[in-house]
Amino acid sequence: MHVPDLSSLCESESHVVLLFDSSHHATSYLALGCNRELVYDSPESGILEALEAFTKKGKSWTFGWLGYDLKNEIERLETRAPSPLAHPVLAWWEPEIVIKFSYSGYEVIQGDPNDPRTLEALSSLESQERKNVYPEGGNENEMVWSWKKDEYLKAFHEVKSLIKNGDVYELNLCMPLKGRAPSSSSWPLFTRLESLTRAPFSAYLQCGPHRIMSGSPERFLKKTGSRLLSQPIKGTIRRGLTSEEDLSLARELQSSEKERAENVMIVDLVRNDLSRVAQKATVEVTELCAIHSFSTVHQMVSSIQCQLAPDKGLASILHATFPMGSMTGAPKIAAMKHIDRLELEGRGSYSGSAGYIDPSGDFDLNVLIRSLFHNVSQEGINVSQEGINETNLVSNVGGAITSLSDGELEYQECLLKAESVIKAVV
Repeated sequence: MHVPDLSSLCESESHVVLLFDSSHHATSYLALGCNRELVYDSPESGILEALEAFTKKGKSWTFGWLGYDLKNEIERLETRAPSPLAHPVLAWWEPEIVIKFSYSGYEVIQGDPNDPRTLEALSSLESQERKNVYPEGGNENEMVWSWKKDEYLKAFHEVKSLIKNGDVYELNLCMPLKGRAPSSSSWPLFTRLESLTRAPFSAYLQCGPHRIMSGSPERFLKKTGSRLLSQPIKGTIRRGLTSEEDLSLARELQSSEKERAENVMIVDLVRNDLSRVAQKATVEVTELCAIHSFSTVHQMVSSIQCQLAPDKGLASILHATFPMGSMTGAPKIAAMKHIDRLELEGRGSYSGSAGYIDPSGDFDLNVLIRSLFHNVSQEGINVSQEGINETNLVSNVGGAITSLSDGELEYQECLLKAESVIKAVV
């Protein structure tokens, strides 16, 4: 299944969502318009309680994103340097139209099935024609690394010192990329990124001038009734050029002591987070260090689930689990404090989460990695390695550092993870 052509709807609508998984048995969602919205530019006391009240009020489908800096309200932390991109720390809205679709068909689950916009959206789903929306040549997009290699290695060695001193035992260190792109390029950027990643938690979210284009392979949290599921990723290796090499690389990842150690540390952290909202003795690891294969990489994934305590709602769940441990490190609070100092710029929406909450309160949220963040109201200027000033397009990429990590290998892993994002832009 290919991404439907929503280019005209993205031009005419202020709010557009596509949560897309191209695999055969998956369900995807398309949402248009906005009946009401909840938007915060910065963290405020009670923000998650406000989100819970917002989603309960309408008894309807809602969509949006949570930015990484919500940590400042959850754990009373701070972000000393802002992100170079102005993006709401929380944006959530009730669409006028929601369509659920898969290989087997589609269903209008919110809004008027005869609305002309609904009919246009259904037409795009029925045609499933993939257009060349990203032609070669005449490209106005730019994207460059904000850090040079020696800057990354300097920060890497600082993290290793923190680990040696016992301040943290794992820390997720990320590097920023900055660029620019015309306002009309948000949707083409997403279609290009999705074609490169074919990721199960791909997402396009448009809230006015603020756009997120995500090729995420990772689930943060899924709630189904009283069951809560988290599936952190830790451990990455490239795909092989031949089937034999590909299998060999997957086995290499599976047997890596260093990658398994990274994964198990985060599994322990997630188990602890879930225990704060779980019924007693219901937290269990159902999958440990399994290898999942994606378009460009193999990844090591674990699954942890629990039965939710009856008095725990959305705000309590997010207070206990956000940000996800796979993007911070452990201990979580100490890791976040050092991340703020080492990374020099705020992460913005990166390593936050996007997804839906349905009328019953069930939800599915991804991890905003392998993603681009676009603010078309920021004009942007020429971008170069020598000097980057204002920009309107950003991304980040990083990985977990432990006592077993090697700086050169970690840097190369960052470059591997960034390949699809950079190719989507330039």
